[in-house]
Amino acid sequence: MPFFKTTKNILTTPWEDELWDDNWMDSDKVVLPPNSNWDYHRELQIEDVSIWEVLYQQGGGIGIYAAWDPYAEFYLITQHNFSIRTNAIETYYGPDAQKLVEKRAKELKVPPLTKYKIWVEPEDMWLYENPTTNALILP
Repeated sequence: MPFFKTTKNILTTPWEDELWDDNWMDSDKVVLPPNSNWDYHRELQIEDVSIWEVLYQQGGGIGIYAAWDPYAEFYLITQHNFSIRTNAIETYYGPDAQKLVEKRAKELKVPPLTKYKIWVEPEDMWLYENPTTNALILP
């Protein structure tokens, strides 16, 4: 079952619980919090995201999160140092963001992140594919 946190849960009170609604347990199916799609009219900022999907959390303070509301190719990596009360924050946005997060997770010695197949509308494929160029070769 996926877990979700608010921006406040992640940045201000990382030791507290995740976003939860008791009504989610009233169904025999996975119930997800509502979300909307980001329109990419400008670069998304941390403050724009109200709900994050938890991709990875480690007791030592490392967390990897994906924007859920609004839903976008936007990721947040946090490294909390509780003893000196500091937060290192990294964000990754747009095309190839997922690949960059996977690379960074490997550098942080995080186990491979779980991947799921999702449906992507054709007009949004630019976020997930490397652009190909059609070169004209002249004799």
